[in-house]
Amino acid sequence: MQNSTMRWGDLRLFLELVRKGSARAAAATMDMSHSTVVRRVERLEASLGVRLFDRDYTGYRPTSAGETLMSSALRAEEAILTADRQLHGQDALLKGSIHVTTSDILANYFLTTELTRFGELYPEIEFQISVSYDVFDLTRREADVALRFLGGDRNPPEDLVGRKLLRASSCYYATRQYLETHDLSAKNTTARWIGWDDDEPYPWWVKDSQFSNVPAHGHFNNAMLQAFAVQSELGIASLPCFVGDKIPGVIRIPGCEPFPNYDVWMLSHPDLRDAARHRAFRKFLAESFETRKSEFLGV
Repeated sequence: MQNSTMRWGDLRLFLELVRKGSARAAAATMDMSHSTVVRRVERLEASLGVRLFDRDYTGYRPTSAGETLMSSALRAEEAILTADRQLHGQDALLKGSIHVTTSDILANYFLTTELTRFGELYPEIEFQISVSYDVFDLTRREADVALRFLGGDRNPPEDLVGRKLLRASSCYYATRQYLETHDLSAKNTTARWIGWDDDEPYPWWVKDSQFSNVPAHGHFNNAMLQAFAVQSELGIASLPCFVGDKIPGVIRIPGCEPFPNYDVWMLSHPDLRDAARHRAFRKFLAESFETRKSEFLGV
């Protein structure tokens, strides 16, 4: 027998020809031409170095070598069908793992509490949570679901599927003690914005704020870090309302109104749309955001 690598497509064709006994009948089942069936069987025989069928006016009958191959081909077919059933069964079951990627601020102030409720409904689904700000994680299939803040008119990559859940608002925050010791309206105020990643004291976001006289100080280029810096009385900051309103000792700066500035998107890869656990989780998340919408709007 010559060295060869059999493809499942050739084995499937071989089995169909055994079952039908006719190249034309096998061709109809396999949705190919009669000549293609004949050619592929001859190619399979040539690659194996044996004759698999006796051919006469009654059709195709397996030789002893064909009988031997049929035994192995049937086992291969059963293994493939079993795997197919098991995989489809897994997708239909509300169990298994879901990998979620999101920002640290959404993970800590929203997702963890919602996962507790979800776990009570679906105890056989477990989670892997990855904190990341990279919206492209899903394109590499590194996660199943992504929750992302997208600012302005930004949209997610076209190769992902998802929905915009809501528009989130921010407001200006500080501790009461900080506001009592720093006059924000003074010309030479001692107050400071907690800086992001700018190299100047009056970047555009300071100039666009109602406290354009307050300079930025330091580099704290992470939303969670900004939140803890406000709580630690390092200065004032713009925080998402669903975060700032929950931090002990932190208040909205009097006279400030929430302003919408970020969209919350739920994204996933198209290949994962049909798995039952993913459908259940996406539906649950959408309902959770709707239930807690006022927190994100700051009203």
